[in-house]
Amino acid sequence: MGLGSFRWRILLIIISALLLWQSSKVWLNFTQEKSIIEAQLQENQPVTLSQKDERVTQKVHVAVYYEALCSDSRNFFVKQLLPTYHRIPDNVQVELIPYGKATTAKTENDYEFMCQHGPTECEANIIHACSIDIIKNVSIQLEYLSCMIKNNIEPVNIMRTCAKKMNIDHNSILKCSVGAKGKELLAKHGELTNSLTPRVVFIPTVVLDENSENQAKILKNLLQEVCLHLKVMPEGCTV
Repeated sequence: MGLGSFRWRILLIIISALLLWQSSKVWLNFTQEKSIIEAQLQENQPVTLSQKDERVTQKVHVAVYYEALCSDSRNFFVKQLLPTYHRIPDNVQVELIPYGKATTAKTENDYEFMCQHGPTECEANIIHACSIDIIKNVSIQLEYLSCMIKNNIEPVNIMRTCAKKMNIDHNSILKCSVGAKGKELLAKHGELTNSLTPRVVFIPTVVLDENSENQAKILKNLLQEVCLHLKVMPEGCTV
């Protein structure tokens, strides 16, 4: 074997050794990071998405029981719910239940409702219920309802105004709201509201993962309370 071939073999051996050394460092770092994450999860401590596979995303179920003409509901939508969704859209599963402190009376072929803020609120609640049923995209749904709840005194007019602003076809929502379907949806929301334990005493009531405790904290800082439910902390919780 010539001197040149010998040198090439030595060079290849050195390169192979360096590659093996670098690979072992990467594997060591990975196993250490994995151990840290597992320990944090066992201790119920939050970790960041950079420490965990982003394909596994925890969602907190946020159920909002509200009324269309309630000032506290309006403030919660505009100042808490919508901003929280914008910050961590992948980590919240929003369910909206417009009904509040209304009552439902079942007649032979229909429903009659009495709402806390009068007949106009019943009309607005039905429009909200139909919008929720028809608009499946959560982002668009939240933006649309937030737009309407800012000024629901004239429910049909604000429905049209917000629909035009967001390029939404409001005809199907209007048809639902003036027909039997709208009343059926509102009655169903009433059943959901009345089945809450403990019963609703304040509107809005917000339930996180079927837990209605800490209402004052939730209404004041929804983002913070949702983030406390997450084991893996998304960027929106830390910025």
